[in-house]
Amino acid sequence: MLTPDGDSRIAYAFFDTRLGPALLAATEGGLCALRLCPPEAAESKIEELRREYPTASLRADREAVRLYADELLDFLAGRSEDFRPRLDIVYGTAFQRRVWAELQQTRPGEVLSYGELARRIGQPSAARAVGGACARNGIAVAVPCHRAVRGDGSPSGFRWGLDWKSRLLALEAEIARR
Repeated sequence: MLTPDGDSRIAYAFFDTRLGPALLAATEGGLCALRLCPPEAAESKIEELRREYPTASLRADREAVRLYADELLDFLAGRSEDFRPRLDIVYGTAFQRRVWAELQQTRPGEVLSYGELARRIGQPSAARAVGGACARNGIAVAVPCHRAVRGDGSPSGFRWGLDWKSRLLALEAEIARR
């Protein structure tokens, strides 16, 4: 279990997915990070974890995160309807957590505007802040910030790049059609 300032243990490993490499990290409490990355950025993603969890003990341990990886791979292959692993998140403001929780209520293939997401959390004038909350999310796919788009329906901004966002949206649209 993660604690904001305690001695947490985080296991991590890289896995190849249908869309590209991903770094998964977990504690005994659940998945705490899922980073989408090109292979050449692997070391930078580990450094990101170190900065985000400076007091945690990080260790490469493929078996410790395999369950989450298997769930992700099943979802991306269309063998599972959704990817909703147990999460262990200790960071984020109350506002960010509300945004992330609302996003977790969306279904694969569903997209909503930042403005709609702001309305759903009861803050209709906070569309820009919703975008900021999406940018701060460190658990890709499980907290599906890729499902938030501009008011005109076009993808914009994504912590891991628009290419990843477009690929995730296309894959989810394909899965939803099945």
